[in-house]
Amino acid sequence: MEESDMRKYAAMGLTAVLVAASFPAAVLADETDVKSVRIGAPYDPVTMDYAELNVDPATYIDTLISDTLIRSKQGEYIGGAADSWETSEDGKTWTFKLKEGLTYSDGKTPITSEDFVYAAKRLIDPEAGHYNAENGYILENGEEYYAGECEWDEVGIKAVDDLTIEYTFKNPQYESTFTSASLFAPLEESFVDSLGTEYGSSADKILTNGPFIVSDWVSDSTMTLVKNENYWDADSINMDEMDFKFNVTGDTGVDMMLADELDFVPNGSAMQQQTLVDAGFESSKYTTSYHCLNINHAGKTEETGLFLGNANFRKAVSYAIDRTALCASVMTGDEPANRLTAPSEAGVTGTFDEEFEYEGWPASADAEKAQEYLNAALDELGKTADEIPTFELLCYESQGSIDVLAAVQDMLKKNLGIETTINSQTIQVMVSNATSGEYDFWYGGNSLEIPDALSGFLSSYTSSNQSALRGYSNEEYDKLYDEAIASPTIEERKANYFEVEKFFCDNTLNLILGWADGGFQYKSGYTGFYNTVETDFTYLDFAE
Repeated sequence: MEESDMRKYAAMGLTAVLVAASFPAAVLADETDVKSVRIGAPYDPVTMDYAELNVDPATYIDTLISDTLIRSKQGEYIGGAADSWETSEDGKTWTFKLKEGLTYSDGKTPITSEDFVYAAKRLIDPEAGHYNAENGYILENGEEYYAGECEWDEVGIKAVDDLTIEYTFKNPQYESTFTSASLFAPLEESFVDSLGTEYGSSADKILTNGPFIVSDWVSDSTMTLVKNENYWDADSINMDEMDFKFNVTGDTGVDMMLADELDFVPNGSAMQQQTLVDAGFESSKYTTSYHCLNINHAGKTEETGLFLGNANFRKAVSYAIDRTALCASVMTGDEPANRLTAPSEAGVTGTFDEEFEYEGWPASADAEKAQEYLNAALDELGKTADEIPTFELLCYESQGSIDVLAAVQDMLKKNLGIETTINSQTIQVMVSNATSGEYDFWYGGNSLEIPDALSGFLSSYTSSNQSALRGYSNEEYDKLYDEAIASPTIEERKANYFEVEKFFCDNTLNLILGWADGGFQYKSGYTGFYNTVETDFTYLDFAE
């Protein structure tokens, strides 16, 4: 369960004339010769409103239906809606020139710089409370505007003319920043406003500018995308149609692949993957997120907080946990973690793991070292082993989460003699307890971020963002974080990020347990898809 998995949706009226204008103008030249693909997904996206996207299928479908200022093409950053761009020496001001003649998928409505300004203003509208509003905080005064502390004209975005837009950011940004649809894809104001909160909720309530169009959407069942013939780079798009089938998980996905009902299916368990490998299917794997035991450094009680606020005690707990055993038994979809940064995360030119080799902790338990750290903690605290309190392990009430914590519980008892209790709750209660600091350890997860975890996960440990969720504040960490987030080049950012990572691991700010793999198994012959922290199907092709 990700830390931010709580959503709410509302409904309002629509304007029939504008809705009719949104129907796809793309018509396949030969309906009998359609190049299509069938892709399984675990659940329905619920909405394709960029400001509200919050589940995996939505995030890779939005790449197909939107064209951001910059997009990734097989790992290379190219102009999407932008024809060219310039950046200031400090990396905080970016000026984009849009391609001439761009239209939305209806082939009629022109795209201008004002559409990007509108999308940003709508995203951080304080009255709307959009799920992805925090993505706009990177803009100068973006967070202040959302908090009602400044006017819109003070926010770092302006349309210079119809084809020129200028962004000013709090900190330096990089080309990867501008691939985010929530902030850097255009929206047509009159169309979106006419639909209110219903925008993005069905095929006839979406107007986009990307390589594909949502032509049909049966809620909680299927979604069909067709090629947008009005897309500026339509000649590079190979597939005519993409058919997504939802609620495809586990054995259901395996059965559908074997019955020739799917061409791509999300990776399942090791056994399920092996079944499809044995049947001749290909595999594509990458890291999407990490599972962890979040630590409340202040503790649920003053007594537990005394211990959890001690770095050596946290290290003792980390070294007592056998991550290899966890991933072999109750976290079978994960790879045991030995640092914060996952193996597939990008460095400067290769992977971060290759460019900055490091081990933050052993993947297997080291009971002897764990006891050394515990003894050091007890000496620092002036306590004895008999005075160690019982700690609470909070989780979602799924059997899988309970099984993970039961295994951790046994490891802490065996290797350190530490007692714990498991508190499994509904999603609502679990999130409420976590955000209010009513926990000692909380089993959850975080998605990987581009270009790294600085803007999201790691920012939650800074003093400026201090909250009951983490209960942590440290001046040295703040200094390292501020240097990294202000890095003017990607080379400097990665090097400074490494310093933050080492502090994070050396001080055990969080117990990262495993890196969760994503990806797909698929029929042989498909090429052109690309994996980062999600799969990009934009340039998918099939060789007969």
